[in-house]
Amino acid sequence: MYLWVVLATFLAALAAYVLPLRSDMTNVVDTPVAQAMMMKMVVKHKAGREYMLVNTWPHWCDGAVSSATEPAKQQCAHLSKTGCNNGILADNLLDRASCPTCLPLGFVNDASYRNVIQCVCNTGTESAPVYKSTASCNSGCSQADGSISPTLRALLTYGPIPKRWLVKDGDWWKPSGDLSTAMRKHFGSSQIAGYLVQKSGAYYVRNYEGSDFLIPTQFEHYLDAQCNTSPCFAYLSWNN
Repeated sequence: MYLWVVLATFLAALAAYVLPLRSDMTNVVDTPVAQAMMMKMVVKHKAGREYMLVNTWPHWCDGAVSSATEPAKQQCAHLSKTGCNNGILADNLLDRASCPTCLPLGFVNDASYRNVIQCVCNTGTESAPVYKSTASCNSGCSQADGSISPTLRALLTYGPIPKRWLVKDGDWWKPSGDLSTAMRKHFGSSQIAGYLVQKSGAYYVRNYEGSDFLIPTQFEHYLDAQCNTSPCFAYLSWNN
């Protein structure tokens, strides 16, 4: 009986090397795993957006509305509560103790992804912004005609792509077919989400359709530190 068990084990091991993988392996294993990996970035990005909403002028100021006069807005902006600043959004600020609504129950803040906030004055539109100098995240932007326009707040979430999900593309890397499929299933074509590429010294987010979206230069030195030599996921969004 023992010999039969040994023989059956040997034949099963041999078959594992000879027989092909199931034809739907990509659909049942690879793509869902890739989607779960990207979900970590999405959770981190949404947590950053919630932090910006809760902590940035004028959302946390009682009685502040878009029609308020500028002195009232400035008074609101200087209240004692800490506002939202340019730079790296520290992970501890997303904890439930600091921001109860940032992370839904059951979701974990993945430290391998980083959130960076940059606020700029915009002379264009949200869909076609014209980036000017870095602005305060907690007040409006003074325009040449004396009017006050909302600060355009950008949130960029980025992090490394594991090598198993990459294929060589010339001198650089690009997501494998499984990862591209996962991006297509998870992100809409209008979302600025995908992976980073460099062209003519500038960074772009390339989505699953191959469309490139320019990343403001204010983010460059953060990306140089982590994504200059290896591919990164990236998710960029705007919020007035």
